[in-house]
Amino acid sequence: MKKINITLLTLCIMIIGFYSTAQKTNITDAAVRMKKYNPMGGESAKKLVNESKKFIDKAAVHPETSESMKMHYYRGMIYFALIELASMDAMSGKPVDANLLEEYASISKESFTKVVQDESRKGYQEEAKSFIGQRTSQYFNMGISMYEQKNYEMAFNTFLAAYEVKGFLGEEYKDAQDNAMAMYNVVSDSLIRSDQLTKAEELTLQAEEAFGKDMIILTNYINIALKQGDTEKSDRYVKEALEIDPNNKQLYYILGTSYIGLKNYEKGEENLMKAIEIDPEYVNAHSNLAALYMEWSLNLADEAKELDYRDPRSTQLEDQSREILIKAIPSLEKMAVEFPDNKSVIRNLAQAYRASGNEEKFNEWYGKLKN
Repeated sequence: MKKINITLLTLCIMIIGFYSTAQKTNITDAAVRMKKYNPMGGESAKKLVNESKKFIDKAAVHPETSESMKMHYYRGMIYFALIELASMDAMSGKPVDANLLEEYASISKESFTKVVQDESRKGYQEEAKSFIGQRTSQYFNMGISMYEQKNYEMAFNTFLAAYEVKGFLGEEYKDAQDNAMAMYNVVSDSLIRSDQLTKAEELTLQAEEAFGKDMIILTNYINIALKQGDTEKSDRYVKEALEIDPNNKQLYYILGTSYIGLKNYEKGEENLMKAIEIDPEYVNAHSNLAALYMEWSLNLADEAKELDYRDPRSTQLEDQSREILIKAIPSLEKMAVEFPDNKSVIRNLAQAYRASGNEEKFNEWYGKLKN
């Protein structure tokens, strides 16, 4: 019985030894194939990478090789190559499984990060940095080239790619982020101004997913929502932005100004007044608040004219128009000081004083129109 146990033990040791060697061979087989890999190799490149994946997946789950830095280096490379090849398919119009790409990216990042954080195997650490570094540089330089060609959308995408690829080493690429956001500002502004709102929203989401929400991204979300006429969405983004910067006068200014375009004068007044509360000397807010009151007052007066003079609503609208016009006086005075030669501001201020019944002030400002 004892002899049989020894024999069984010997067989087990031999089998374990053979299986361990097989796993190491799997790493070598994957490595040999990946050394021939060329991203532009078409179907032959796909065959090499898929074969390498089968070998490395076996090595990745075996306890003898699961923590090997050589295994992790090639695993990171293989899964990165799968992303590259899928991206090329997408560029040629072939469908791509976004969830699968996310899985590939997660596995590649996990392995590359382990390699670069392991100080015992400097060789593989440098290889990993070189592999990712080459691709990062390619994307960054492509971004520069696209910028010089004034292809700002492509420049944004390639700078973003450089930033994301650097992330496979668990590192941030600040220059790529700064350049990507600079290009994002140019492209998003153009898209919003030309009413390409769906595309602007998609671009903004792309920037948000990469860099998180900041004031620039939130401000664009607000502008897009307001142009879409979705005040509920814009209010939500304003609240998010104010959580970041509760005293941001420009947010209230943007929101208030946009409400003027939507003829929502109450909301416009509310937000512009908040901007002025934060900064009483905020000239742009005073200018737009005065413009809001003038437009609001004129619309009420026009509405009153369309009614029969015997209709009691006509008098009510005329009174309301006059009250709104009087509210413009403080902001118009600020504008008159800031722009003393602006005849339109002076005329509006004189008109507002006449509506208030202050003939002395009316004559004072009306007299300046003749100078």
